[in-house]
This record gives sequence, C-alpha cells and structure tokens, in this order.
Amino acid sequence: MEQWAHRFFDLSTDLLAVLDTEGRFLQVNPAWKEAVGWTREALMDGVCWRFVHPEDLESLKDRLRAPRETDTPFRFSCRWRCADGAWRRLSWCVVPSVAEGLLYCTVHPTPTEEGPVGVTSLWSLNDGLPFGLYMVESHSGRVLYANHRFRRMGGLDALEDALRQGEVTHARVLERTRGSPLEPALVHIDSRVGAEPSASEVDVLEVPLSNGRILRRLATPMRDVRGASPCQLYIFEDVTDAKRTEEALHRSESSFRKLTECLPDGLFVHRERRFIYVNPALCASLGYTHAGDLIGQPIWSIVHPEDLPLVRQRVTTAVSGGVAPIQEVRYQRKDGSCYDAESTGLSLEFDGQEAVVVIARDITERKRMQAQLLQTDRMALVGTLAAGVGHEINNPLSYVLTNIRLALENTQRLKTPVSEQERADNLQETEEMLQEAHEGGLRVRDIVRDLKLFSRQTEEEKKTEVDVLKPLEFSLKMAQGELRHRAHLVKRYEPVSRVFADESRLGQVFLNLLMNAVQAIPEGDAANNEISVWVRSGPFGSVAIDVSDTGTGIAPELLDRIFDPFFTTKPVGMGTGLGLSICHRILHDLGGALSVRSEPKRGSTFTIHLPAAVPAPVSSRRPPSRSMPAVRQGRMLVIDDEPAVARSLARLIGPRHQVTLVGSGLEGLARLNGQEPFDVIFCDLMMPDATGMDVYEQVREARPDLARRFIFITGGSFTPRAQQFLESVPERWLEKPFDEQRLQRLIGEVLRST
Repeated sequence: MEQWAHRFFDLSTDLLAVLDTEGRFLQVNPAWKEAVGWTREALMDGVCWRFVHPEDLESLKDRLRAPRETDTPFRFSCRWRCADGAWRRLSWCVVPSVAEGLLYCTVHPTPTEEGPVGVTSLWSLNDGLPFGLYMVESHSGRVLYANHRFRRMGGLDALEDALRQGEVTHARVLERTRGSPLEPALVHIDSRVGAEPSASEVDVLEVPLSNGRILRRLATPMRDVRGASPCQLYIFEDVTDAKRTEEALHRSESSFRKLTECLPDGLFVHRERRFIYVNPALCASLGYTHAGDLIGQPIWSIVHPEDLPLVRQRVTTAVSGGVAPIQEVRYQRKDGSCYDAESTGLSLEFDGQEAVVVIARDITERKRMQAQLLQTDRMALVGTLAAGVGHEINNPLSYVLTNIRLALENTQRLKTPVSEQERADNLQETEEMLQEAHEGGLRVRDIVRDLKLFSRQTEEEKKTEVDVLKPLEFSLKMAQGELRHRAHLVKRYEPVSRVFADESRLGQVFLNLLMNAVQAIPEGDAANNEISVWVRSGPFGSVAIDVSDTGTGIAPELLDRIFDPFFTTKPVGMGTGLGLSICHRILHDLGGALSVRSEPKRGSTFTIHLPAAVPAPVSSRRPPSRSMPAVRQGRMLVIDDEPAVARSLARLIGPRHQVTLVGSGLEGLARLNGQEPFDVIFCDLMMPDATGMDVYEQVREARPDLARRFIFITGGSFTPRAQQFLESVPERWLEKPFDEQRLQRLIGEVLRST
C-alpha cells in the first residue's frame, strides 16, 4: 500500500529524492520545503541544475552522469539556492541503481556559516519509531535501509555499518536472523526478491513468534512517478498488546451483550429518537416477539400519550449530556394496554456514535404488592379499632331501636278508643321518637360511609381537593375508643388551605399516627397524659398537622430507622412495622413529607407537611336560574334480592309511578326480555344469582334503548370489578341508605332523557 511509503517519506525530516542521471527530480519529500523553501512542484518542474551554485554545477553534473557498473554509493556536497535567494550547503548520499538508471538520494544540510546546523541523517532519523522499517531493492535483494527498531528485532546491530554502506543483501539478513523470533516474518520476503510486485498494494501478515509475541508485517511496493517499483518497503510492528486489548474488548462487548440480553429490566438504546437496540426483557414487557419489530421505530410509539410531554423533556436532558433521573413512566404495549415502569436515561457511545440508553423497570407487580400492603394496613387499623367503631354505632343504634319499638307501641294504643287529648299527645310523642330515630339512623349512615371510604379497595388514587379536617375528625372518632383510656385529647385547629389528596389515604395516615400516639402511652393515667392535634399553616402556604403525645418517646439511635419497612419499637404482637413506612410513602406521593421529633420519657411529635391545593378558577358568571320541568308518570322496575330494601325504595318512589318489584337478577332479566315497557330500571349491583353488571351487559346487547334507563343500587361493598364498572357507566347510581332528593333527581333525569 503506497500509504506506507508515503508515510515513510512524510515522517522523515531529512531530504529524500529520486533523480535520473540528467538531474531531473522524479520524486521528493515534503522536508525539502522546510529546508530550502521550495515546494515539491517547483523542484520537480525541470532539472536540478538551476538550483546549484554555478561554481559547483560542473562537478555535480560529472558525478551524476558518470558511467557506473556497480551500485556503490557515493557522496558529495554542493551549494543550493533557497527560495529566499540565500545559498545553503547540502550534503548528498547517493545510491545508484544501474539497472534502472536512477539515483536514490538522501540529502541534509551541513553546518556552514551560511546556514543552521543540519539535522541527523535518514539512518538515525527513524530510530525512535515504534515499528521496524526495512527496505529491499526488488531486483537484487540488496538492503537499502533498516532502522534501529528493525535491527534490534533481528539482532542485527553488528551489521549497522555494512547496512549503511549498502553492502548487505536480504539473504545475508535472513542468515543472521535464523533462529531468532524475527525469522518467521522474514522468510516470506525471499519469494518477493526478483519477482514482480504483488498486484495488492499492501500485503499483511501476522506471525506468532517463538517467544509468544505476535508480529504484524506490512509489505508495500515503493513506486516512482513512472509507476515502476524499484524496491519494497516492509514495516514490522509488535501487535501483541494491541491484539490482547482487542480480544479483551471483544470479550467485554460479548459479556456486555450477554448482560443486557439476560437483564431482567427492560433496556433500549435510541439515536435520533429511534430504537437502535432493544433487549428481550423490554420486548416481553411490550408484547413483541422480535426486537426487529421495534428497531428503527420512533421511541414515542411505546409511550402513553399523556406522558409524552414528560418523556420528551427527559430525552432532551439525556441527549444534552445530562441524566434523566428515575421517574415513573407509563409504557404502551403492542395490544394497546399500559404498564408502569421506573425509567432512567443517559447518553453514551454506542457502536462508535453518541446515543441514549434507557433502563425501564416494570413495577406493575411492585405497585400491586404495595397496594396490598396499603390495604392490609387499613384493615389492620379497622380491626384494631373495631371496638371503637362498635361504640360509635351502638350509641345512636340504641336509641334508634328503642324509639322505633316505643313508636310501634304507640301506634298500637292508637287503635284503642282514647280521648282526643291522649291521641294528640301520643302522636306528638311518636313523632318525636321517630325524628330522633331518623337522626340516629343518619349518624349510623355517616359512620358507615366514612368507614367505607377509609377501607375502599382500589389501586388507583382518587385525588381531589380535600379539607384535612374531615378525614382527621373521622380518624379521631375511630381512635376515640382506644384514646379515652390513656390520655385526654387537645385539638387546636387554625384556618388552612385545602390540599390535593386521596381522602381515604390521608385518613389512613392520620389514623396510623393517632394509634401510634395512643400505644405510646400506658393505660390507667389518662388525666395526666395528653394527645394533641394541631392543624396550622406551614411554610409557603402549605398545611402542617402535628400529632403529639406525652408517651415513652423514641431513643435517638432509632429515629433514623422508624420509617423503614417492618421496623417497629412496639412489643411483639402490637404492630407490623409497616404503618409509618406506608405513611411516609403516601405523603411522599402527595408531594408532602413526614418528620418526627422525640425525646425519651417525654413523648414524640410527628409533623405532616402537605402542599396547598391550587384553587380551580371560578367563573364570575352565574348560571341562569331555571325551574326543572315537571316529571311525567312512569313505569318503574326494581331488581333487588333484599325484599325490604325493594319495598322501602318503592315507597320512596311514591304512588305517582307504577312500580314492579322482582327479587333476583335472573327474574329481572326475564321481565326485561318480555318486552315490557319500563321507563326506569333500578338494579342492585351485587346479587347472588346474576349481578347488576351481568343484567346490564345482557340488556345492553339485546335492547340498547333500555340500557340508558338503568339506575344502579349499591351498598358500597365494591369489588374491583364493580368499581371499574361504575366508573365506566353514566353516574346514575343510588347509595344505600337512600337519599330521597338524589332518588327523585335521578328519576327525573331518566324520564326526561327518554
């Protein structure tokens, strides 16, 4: 390959040239420009005589034109005209080639008064090169050049003078290197001597040496301007370390590939926002069989549409050299379903070019387990407080049942003859008792509704604007049964903003902290112990809630661990160690924080910080008031497996409408399939033979017009399926116990829509 010959010429700071006997330059190297100022083109444009001092010209011509029968080198010097007009003395070493009629010249400036001190000759110039150089005349096998590195490889330092004089042939070099590590690389050169140059510009040979090293030999013909190849240039380089590094790199790349292929987390690499690598774990998570289905596709194709702005921002961060921190992102599978993943990305070099690698861990199962732990903790709290809940319900229930029994007795007495005054007194007393019973029933309803909200089973948070006092007051009621025997309660409520949270989970946090405070105080000395709750404004308009106790406190060495899962300071059987960990995670997910201050034997204070909710914009325009149009009479069907519930609902609907009652889902389906013209259909959601969901779905397929007339009845015991179902249908459902105003409003909506 001629590039190696050019490399030799270009590296040399000595002046190299090839002339014919008439003084014409056939080839010169760039060093001439540095030494005398003339470019290669200027030197080769004519004969060299025009640059030689007139006093030296005839002597130079005689030396170059002298007939020669051998290739014996000769030397001379002359004064040379530089580009700036100055004269500089050059020392020439000329190796003639009789067969070719060419002169191979090595020239260097010599120390004179007219010029600077000269540089080293060609033979010393390349001694510092990290590879061996070896030049052999093609037709004769004579060695024209061998640098220091090559001589060291073959143990040829003793031949240096003979090599410099051009008196050594390749055969002699081969003889002297026999048995040395260099021999295997030199043997192949024999076949090239006297032969036509190879058609290949460069011949590469890697030879394992006897000492365990690997030698790479490059051979290339040195061509002149006429295309002839008077000599061969050989470059010898020890590539053992490079080969080992290359093999180690290959093993490393192979190991990295195996690592990514076996990695349980999803991993992909993208460049210019398109996939260039996808590992099997990500393919499996996304539902693809082959990585080729994704390669070349835009990375946005797997991102949930609502998360695209977030992901675009993270990609910009990674592409600019930053790190996209771990964050939850929803990815979209091939079938359109989605899953949650923790994703992080950073830029790196992949296949020699900048790219971005993303690791995406599927956290679907982890979130499911977290939801189960959350629900387990809720149920454990409810179980712990069962006595307190029973007390809260039994108080109103006691006078509800008593008043109803006495009211029934009064109605019996009214059947007997009595005076008008007795009748009036009896009716007034009965009315008062029923009014109290109704109020007590409402109290029980509110307790049950709060309890249902607290124990709601769902993996999805329902975040809304929440007044923190509502879940806090409910939690205090729930804890009251345990609290009253250990401490007296102090409440301090200041005006605060609403927060954006899931009311159920916020109540769980309050109840956990209250129960921790209760259990930190021994029973029996309630008058001298205190649990206080302080609701106040925090920094920057946030909301802060302090729950303090005068209990046993927490040792300083344990404070850093109390939010760790399964860590507890309570005795065996009094806690799972999950409560504070779950509280910490719930508040973190809400953008808040939970901290603690404690001193042994003096008590603890847990402080909740929550950001204030951003108030929704309120329209300044008032909606025009309008009276609702009168509702027409209609035919109603009530499907409920509890006859008493069905009858009470029929009474609330009133005599104006025609009401039909059926006691099961299957019976209701039979009536609806009978083509009866029902205007409104009340259907209990949970029934043993066929659920309200089953009834609705079959009716929707057979008679879509009737499906729009359903109002669902629910006691609030939602299964995940029931909850998802209610979220997917229009908000026409009636919760037990019934709210008469909501009932009449729903009836009006359905009748007006049909």
